[in-house]
Amino acid sequence: MKTFVKCKACGFIMDENHLKDLCPACGLPKTVFEPYTKKISPKRKFIIDQHLHPVSVHFPQVFIVVIMFLLPLTFWIDGPLREEFLAAVKLSILALPLSVLLGFITGLIDGKIRFKKLTTPLLINKAIAGVILQILSIAIFALYLMNGFTPTNMIIITVLSVLSAACGIYLGRVGSTMFDSIMPG
Repeated sequence: MKTFVKCKACGFIMDENHLKDLCPACGLPKTVFEPYTKKISPKRKFIIDQHLHPVSVHFPQVFIVVIMFLLPLTFWIDGPLREEFLAAVKLSILALPLSVLLGFITGLIDGKIRFKKLTTPLLINKAIAGVILQILSIAIFALYLMNGFTPTNMIIITVLSVLSAACGIYLGRVGSTMFDSIMPG
């Protein structure tokens, strides 16, 4: 069974066997660590330890970055490379709404397991940002289906992908503050 320790200075929690001379998060000496016990049921701990939500949110982030950077490049690149970039963007556009939905669903599951309810202030803010991101991803998808890669449409899709990236950054920043938060029980 693993023994955990917590840095009294920064709150970093880690397996005691991996603790070296310094806290890997804040760099203070290992003397600032104290024993730490997670006070949750084994079933909840198992589900949280699978990191379903943190892993699933990386897929839409990748698709957004592909759209945001490769699509504008196609205005200046010609030939086979342009077609390859457009193929990558098309795949990203088609996969984006489903990957955002997967991230949203796993976020609801993670939030419910961590906090036993979905009505905490941070979870509500994350849910609102998640809905906005879902709407943006569907708008990108619908615009592509209706108009393809016309120059105007490409500009609009790029702008929507930048807004999607902003939502993703907000969600990541808020989510990172909650990573070690777990209601006991």
